Amino acid sequence: MPDKEKILAGRKAVEAYRTAHTKLYDKGWHKGIPEEHTPLLNIMLKAFKEQGFNSLREFFDTSEELNIQELGFASREDLSDAGREALNRMWR
Repeated sequence: MPDKEKILAGRKAVEAYRTAHTKLYDKGWHKGIPEEHTPLLNIMLKAFKEQGFNSLREFFDTSEELNIQELGFASREDLSDAGREALNRMWR
């Protein structure tokens, strides 16, 4: 089973990134956005590394694995239609 505490810490990093990213675009697009965005992404990636994740994909795959297991299934292949619908309503 995935390490739930590490995943929860990663999810907090994603939520912080999403909040900062939204604020970045609140004033509309401007020339400096790419330079302002990169540090936000780097902060999130650093938080992932601290939790043992080597990439965005690795984190999101592991997070989904936890969701699947919390629904009571062993893997994505075991999901029922209702399980897939429930998975789509979980944290992403």
